[in-house]
Amino acid sequence: MIGDSSLKDTLILRDIQRDIDIIVASLLLTGQITLTRVYFGPGYFGVTVGGPLTGAKRLETKFNGPGKGLSIDVIDILLALFLIKDLINVVGLFIASDATFSISVSGPLFGRAKVVPIFKHLKNNETALKNIVKDGYFIHNELLKELKKTK
Repeated sequence: MIGDSSLKDTLILRDIQRDIDIIVASLLLTGQITLTRVYFGPGYFGVTVGGPLTGAKRLETKFNGPGKGLSIDVIDILLALFLIKDLINVVGLFIASDATFSISVSGPLFGRAKVVPIFKHLKNNETALKNIVKDGYFIHNELLKELKKTK
């Protein structure tokens, strides 16, 4: 059985994840972020959403008719509904080299396994990452200082 402390921590993480999903859904519904791209993985796909709020340009259609942007708005509304109904979730961030970022969304509805945070696994991953970085990566401080000076 999972210890009470670990179970509480896991429940807190799941609540935070759910809050993030709801926040992203509300940003989609209010037009503050929108679909930016679709990506594919083995057996699944996902989408990223972003906009001026994330430092990216808002996606716009080339169509200039009366329904301009309607298709993107419909997709945004569907994504928001899927997030609210917990059919998809925020699964990560995509950070671009130009300092923009977008929010990656996927889940069982799109063929990807549900991302469920488990505190014990996160602590194990944190420990493994610290060991990898400590043992496998060394940056000489003088080199780092010199690289920072060059522009």
